[in-house]
Amino acid sequence: MFENRHVIGFCCTAVHKEPVKPFFKALTERINLRNDCFLLVYQCFDELYYHNPETVGASSVFEAINYDMVDVMIVMKTSENQGKYLAEICNNCNARNVPVISIDEAFPNTFNISYCYGEAFSEIVRHIIVEHGCKRIKHVAGLRENDFSQTRIDACASVMAEYGLKLEERDILYGEFWDEPTYRVMDEFFRSGEELPDAFVCANDSMAMAVCQKLAEKGYAVPDDVIVTGFDGVEIEKYHSPRLTTAARDYVTVVDGLIKLIDDIRSDSTLKPYTIPFSYVNIYSESCGCKAHDSVKSSKMLTDYVRNYAYVRGFEENMNKMGNKIAIDPSVENARETMRRFAFGGTIVCINEQYNTYTSASSNASEEELKILSATPTDDMFVFLECVERAEGGIEGRYFKRSEIIPDLKDRIPGNNILLIIPLYSGRFVIGYFTTYYVGFETFFEQLYMFNSMANRCLEVVHTHEQMRFLNRKMEYMFTHDHLTAIYNRYGFYKNFKADFAGVEREDIFIASVDLNDMKYINDTFGHSEGDEALRMTAKALTLAAKETDENIICSRFGGDEFVVAMLCNGDAKEKSEQFHNNFDTVLEEINSTSGKKYKVSASIGLSCASVSEIESIDELIDLADVMMYNDKARHKRRPKNYKPVTDE
Repeated sequence: MFENRHVIGFCCTAVHKEPVKPFFKALTERINLRNDCFLLVYQCFDELYYHNPETVGASSVFEAINYDMVDVMIVMKTSENQGKYLAEICNNCNARNVPVISIDEAFPNTFNISYCYGEAFSEIVRHIIVEHGCKRIKHVAGLRENDFSQTRIDACASVMAEYGLKLEERDILYGEFWDEPTYRVMDEFFRSGEELPDAFVCANDSMAMAVCQKLAEKGYAVPDDVIVTGFDGVEIEKYHSPRLTTAARDYVTVVDGLIKLIDDIRSDSTLKPYTIPFSYVNIYSESCGCKAHDSVKSSKMLTDYVRNYAYVRGFEENMNKMGNKIAIDPSVENARETMRRFAFGGTIVCINEQYNTYTSASSNASEEELKILSATPTDDMFVFLECVERAEGGIEGRYFKRSEIIPDLKDRIPGNNILLIIPLYSGRFVIGYFTTYYVGFETFFEQLYMFNSMANRCLEVVHTHEQMRFLNRKMEYMFTHDHLTAIYNRYGFYKNFKADFAGVEREDIFIASVDLNDMKYINDTFGHSEGDEALRMTAKALTLAAKETDENIICSRFGGDEFVVAMLCNGDAKEKSEQFHNNFDTVLEEINSTSGKKYKVSASIGLSCASVSEIESIDELIDLADVMMYNDKARHKRRPKNYKPVTDE
């Protein structure tokens, strides 16, 4: 499909955060060096930590995967709750014989890239004992009863035991992998009055930086008064002072091994899943005293960080402008053009067909014609926006199947090796997704995250606006239309007639007053439901006759079995009224002949015409038409005594 390029799928969450971001950066750098690979990235910015409405919408991106398009799938788990989504993806791949490579945590029947946490963490503990003579050690652990946390606790205790030291339970401070809980346990430590240890060995860098901050608040210097070590080598650590002794993943080496594994899988279809272990790289730095502080390098890094922060803030201002412009005018047209102005070049916004139907419904659409937005994405998609300048062959406004990702995907990827698919949703309601090509500048994902968040909000504003328009139209319809016959009621008649009267110059007018004959007989003999049916048949005859006569004719039910028809004319009111009368008689006869009823519907009709300048109000003409109608009804009642209004003859 992709002209000798094999397709690699990559499923992950929070690609703008670690550990996914540095892994993805190394992977894309390698992919871009090759001409035989195309990377399809299915990702959401929600980390799927919890089961809530937002999780439903965020995880919908994984339902857009076309497994028949993928040669090899990569899955990367970063939290416990992500497991069920990635496990389902792996099962779907296994059912279609698509090889899967899992990063960090293995899934059944998958190749696995495994990180050796225990070895690297043990080396850090060994280093501070052997090289720095630490004997009194506090371990700042992660969550209780967590596998990752327990691995580090066991490694710390095991190495300490090698040198005759013991990690007591009171020496374990549970910082839960985050800074806030770490602040709390450090405050508890200082309140206890316990002597400062030789070292705080932390299970990750976030907790290590939190420990350093609390020590600084108490006037202690790192590493002069106490050593602090971290783990994971996160990006933000580069800007921390002192730089941490830690262990980091060598993502370049990992990705090289991953690419080789992909090549091996492609060349040998019989290859059975196996695990490839990768070690962390230990970094002994300022927080244990192994490296002096480099103020020049730190100053440059901080300058770069501030510059990137300024770029992100500038983009955030643009996103706020986009949101404000759409909030002021939440119409579909304005939303599309505003998003076109602020979106990334190459962005294609695809929305569910049911969402498009709802937001683009015409003003006279019925409730049944409007599909309500649901939590389940549909297979039918609509290109809402294409931010690509093309002389011809654009896809905006096209419908397509979700399995295609975007229409004509093959023709739209020349020169691009990496396509991101990102969900659009509001809570549990799935709007669709957007695609964009990866551009590897430093703040790309931070900006993409802001655009995704604002696009979600803007499209929800549009949906809410259109929903309110629909409800207003529905309420307007209920106020102006007769529920039984679906034609105008008395209020609707006057409202629309006055609008016609004020908006167009007309010379004359005709009014028809219509009243059913033998309505009591139908109700008493066949029941009121048949009486209602007779009213509907009459309304149908009136509207069909009006359609055949002139589209400007207004039909209404004033109440009971009384109907009023009106039209502003251009000097031909008498002719139009007679034409309408004849058409009504013909149509009503046709309806009676095909209705299958045991009765025939008949109606008395009165017509009145006048010059617009001759009448002070429409009611005058209605009263005159009523008089003519009652004259007609009187003739109907002067029938032989043996006449039966209900007849099949």
